[in-house]
Amino acid sequence: MIKALFFAPQALAYGPDEPDLLAGILQAEGYAVGRERVEKALAALPAAVREAGRAVRTPEEERAYHRMLWSALLPLVGLPAPDPALVSRLGAARDDYAAWWSLHPETLPVLNELHRRGFFLGAVGRWAPSLSRFLAEFEIAGFFQWIRASAAAGVAWPDPQLLREAVAGAGCGPAEALYCAASVRDDVSCAQAAGVTPVWVNRTGIVTGHEVIAVSDLRGLLVLLGDGGEGR
Repeated sequence: MIKALFFAPQALAYGPDEPDLLAGILQAEGYAVGRERVEKALAALPAAVREAGRAVRTPEEERAYHRMLWSALLPLVGLPAPDPALVSRLGAARDDYAAWWSLHPETLPVLNELHRRGFFLGAVGRWAPSLSRFLAEFEIAGFFQWIRASAAAGVAWPDPQLLREAVAGAGCGPAEALYCAASVRDDVSCAQAAGVTPVWVNRTGIVTGHEVIAVSDLRGLLVLLGDGGEGR
């Protein structure tokens, strides 16, 4: 019997990847910088900046790193040396999840139903240390009894350590948990390595040939679970 469900953050909401996000922020500031130029700049970042990014463990360190990133990135995309006010604005824009991300339409009603049924819910996966704030900005943090981001834990996702700890925190065995995955390559493999059944949210409907349970959106979880849950 399933007792716990864990969600990759990207299964709950959608938004741009890193190059598109940074390019969008620059464009909002009036700079005609596209994704390709940002990708090249990210690839050319100094080793010290890359290492600082890997060392981030707290939301405060995350914000400081974003300022460092912008200071290094702007000259690499061909813009003038940044002034502190611009770096501050760009950093604040990067931290504004609600401006760049949106919940999938079914996320809130599905979480409501799972909570009503009494399942242990967690948000676990590849994310920055500000995962709790991300969930809080969309008013869904209260659904989750376990929130862990890979960066905050210093775990290189898809290392299964994070998911194993989540299962232990739920007080159940791996066979009693599902992991709602957004990525076949990383999320599904992580769940399988942890002994947890992955459920891939395949919103595109593209057939990949992977042998994994797939649903078209989060409502498919309710179908899979049937009448399961302590509240039913």
